[in-house]
Amino acid sequence: MKVQIILQGKVRNRRTTVWIEEYQKRLTNFIPIEVVMWGVPRQSREERFFSSLGRGDKLAALDEKGRSFSTRGLAEYLEELLPVCRTLYLFVGEANGHSDTVLKHVKERWSLSDMTMSYEIALIVLAEQLYRCMTIMTGHPYHK
Repeated sequence: MKVQIILQGKVRNRRTTVWIEEYQKRLTNFIPIEVVMWGVPRQSREERFFSSLGRGDKLAALDEKGRSFSTRGLAEYLEELLPVCRTLYLFVGEANGHSDTVLKHVKERWSLSDMTMSYEIALIVLAEQLYRCMTIMTGHPYHK
């Protein structure tokens, strides 16, 4: 399984980029991961993307009303996905949330917290949690 995080916005803070690059580097020891910035939502680009998806692709959008996981719960869920999922696409909405096109196609919504946070912070938290989940799954000492 590979993971692609799609940010529906642009990273404006250089420190965010540094953290994301750090977790991308760490995650490459476990799974292929890519962070893509779509910038301003464009319906034509989004529709092309969704029409190109295959059977083994899974989609989830971060949403405050989404399913909550503990870290171990998310690790268990990802472990279930590993053998059956080709690519896990995770959408991080910008300040105004997700576009209607994304919401129409995404079947799962995940919540990182009951609290509201900026999309750049959500991106960092998501990357760190993915790394933490991979360390749990492999018995790495990062998660104690």
